[in-house]
Amino acid sequence: MLRLDHLILRVADPTTSAEFYQRTLGLIAERGESPFLALRLSEDCVIDLLPQAPHDPAHLALHTDRARFEAVRATLRALGIAHGGGPFVRDGRVAAQYGARGWADALYFHDSDGHNIEVRTYEPC
Repeated sequence: MLRLDHLILRVADPTTSAEFYQRTLGLIAERGESPFLALRLSEDCVIDLLPQAPHDPAHLALHTDRARFEAVRATLRALGIAHGGGPFVRDGRVAAQYGARGWADALYFHDSDGHNIEVRTYEPC
Protein backbone atom coordinates (compact mmCIF):
# COMPACT_ATOMS: atom_id res chain seq x y z
CA MET A 1 0.00 0.00 0.00
CA LEU A 2 1.15 3.52 -0.78
CA ARG A 3 0.68 6.27 1.78
CA LEU A 4 1.10 10.01 1.54
CA ASP A 5 4.46 11.21 2.90
CA HIS A 6 4.19 14.93 2.22
CA LEU A 7 2.60 17.41 -0.11
CA ILE A 8 3.66 20.86 -1.18
CA LEU A 9 1.21 23.73 -0.81
CA ARG A 10 1.93 27.03 -2.54
CA VAL A 11 1.31 29.95 -0.18
CA ALA A 12 1.98 33.68 -0.40
CA ASP A 13 3.70 33.74 3.00
CA PRO A 14 4.62 30.54 4.85
CA THR A 15 4.70 32.24 8.26
CA THR A 16 1.21 33.71 7.79
CA SER A 17 -0.09 30.35 6.60
CA ALA A 18 1.53 28.48 9.48
CA GLU A 19 -0.08 30.89 11.95
CA PHE A 20 -3.48 30.41 10.29
CA TYR A 21 -3.24 26.61 10.49
CA GLN A 22 -2.03 26.83 14.09
CA ARG A 23 -5.05 28.97 15.06
CA THR A 24 -7.68 27.00 13.14
CA LEU A 25 -6.48 23.40 13.24
CA GLY A 26 -3.81 23.35 15.94
CA LEU A 27 -1.12 22.25 13.46
CA ILE A 28 2.45 22.86 14.52
CA ALA A 29 4.97 24.36 12.12
CA GLU A 30 8.46 22.93 12.06
CA ARG A 31 11.62 23.47 10.11
CA GLY A 32 14.00 20.56 10.06
CA GLU A 33 16.57 19.92 7.38
CA SER A 34 13.95 20.66 4.73
CA PRO A 35 14.12 24.00 2.96
CA PHE A 36 10.38 24.40 3.68
CA LEU A 37 8.43 25.46 6.70
CA ALA A 38 6.29 22.37 7.27
CA LEU A 39 3.01 21.66 9.02
CA ARG A 40 2.99 18.32 10.82
CA LEU A 41 -0.20 16.31 10.11
CA SER A 42 0.97 13.07 11.72
CA GLU A 43 4.22 11.38 12.64
CA ASP A 44 4.64 10.33 9.01
CA CYS A 45 3.07 13.16 6.98
CA VAL A 46 3.69 16.90 6.56
CA ILE A 47 2.51 19.76 4.38
CA ASP A 48 5.50 21.72 3.05
CA LEU A 49 4.70 25.42 2.58
CA LEU A 50 6.27 26.67 -0.65
CA PRO A 51 6.64 30.47 -0.67
CA GLN A 52 5.02 31.04 -4.05
CA ALA A 53 1.65 32.65 -4.68
CA PRO A 54 -0.82 29.90 -5.58
CA HIS A 55 -1.98 29.76 -9.20
CA ASP A 56 -5.01 27.61 -8.47
CA PRO A 57 -6.54 26.91 -5.08
CA ALA A 58 -5.99 23.41 -3.74
CA HIS A 59 -8.48 21.26 -1.86
CA LEU A 60 -7.18 19.53 1.26
CA ALA A 61 -9.46 17.05 3.03
CA LEU A 62 -8.37 16.12 6.55
CA HIS A 63 -10.05 13.69 8.93
CA THR A 64 -10.03 13.70 12.70
CA ASP A 65 -11.97 12.43 15.69
CA ARG A 66 -15.32 13.90 16.73
CA ALA A 67 -13.92 15.98 19.61
CA ARG A 68 -11.31 17.72 17.46
CA PHE A 69 -13.87 18.19 14.65
CA GLU A 70 -16.19 20.02 17.05
CA ALA A 71 -13.25 22.03 18.43
CA VAL A 72 -12.31 23.15 14.89
CA ARG A 73 -15.91 24.14 14.23
CA ALA A 74 -16.04 26.17 17.44
CA THR A 75 -12.71 27.82 16.60
CA LEU A 76 -13.91 28.82 13.14
CA ARG A 77 -17.02 30.36 14.68
CA ALA A 78 -15.01 32.19 17.34
CA LEU A 79 -12.59 33.57 14.74
CA GLY A 80 -15.43 34.58 12.41
CA ILE A 81 -14.16 32.37 9.58
CA ALA A 82 -16.93 31.51 7.14
CA HIS A 83 -17.48 27.77 6.86
CA GLY A 84 -20.13 25.34 5.75
CA GLY A 85 -21.10 21.79 4.90
CA GLY A 86 -20.07 21.80 1.23
CA PRO A 87 -17.10 22.82 -0.89
CA PHE A 88 -18.91 25.93 -2.16
CA VAL A 89 -21.18 26.58 0.83
CA ARG A 90 -20.38 28.85 3.76
CA ASP A 91 -23.61 28.66 5.78
CA GLY A 92 -22.11 27.62 9.15
CA ARG A 93 -23.51 24.10 8.89
CA VAL A 94 -22.02 20.63 8.78
CA ALA A 95 -23.13 18.15 6.11
CA ALA A 96 -22.52 14.51 5.25
CA GLN A 97 -20.02 14.16 2.42
CA TYR A 98 -18.48 11.08 0.83
CA GLY A 99 -14.72 10.49 1.18
CA ALA A 100 -12.04 7.82 1.21
CA ARG A 101 -13.66 5.89 4.08
CA GLY A 102 -17.31 6.54 3.19
CA TRP A 103 -19.79 9.09 4.49
CA ALA A 104 -18.67 11.54 7.16
CA ASP A 105 -19.67 14.84 8.71
CA ALA A 106 -17.66 17.55 6.97
CA LEU A 107 -17.10 21.27 7.10
CA TYR A 108 -15.26 23.47 4.63
CA PHE A 109 -13.50 26.83 4.85
CA HIS A 110 -10.83 28.80 3.01
CA ASP A 111 -7.34 29.34 4.34
CA SER A 112 -5.45 32.62 4.08
CA ASP A 113 -4.50 31.85 0.44
CA GLY A 114 -7.96 30.77 -0.71
CA HIS A 115 -7.27 27.03 -0.54
CA ASN A 116 -10.44 25.05 0.19
CA ILE A 117 -9.92 23.12 3.44
CA GLU A 118 -12.22 20.27 4.45
CA VAL A 119 -12.26 18.79 7.93
CA ARG A 120 -14.28 15.60 8.39
CA THR A 121 -15.02 13.04 11.04
CA TYR A 122 -16.20 9.49 10.52
CA GLU A 123 -17.23 9.22 14.19
CA PRO A 124 -20.96 9.57 14.90
CA CYS A 125 -22.36 12.37 17.06
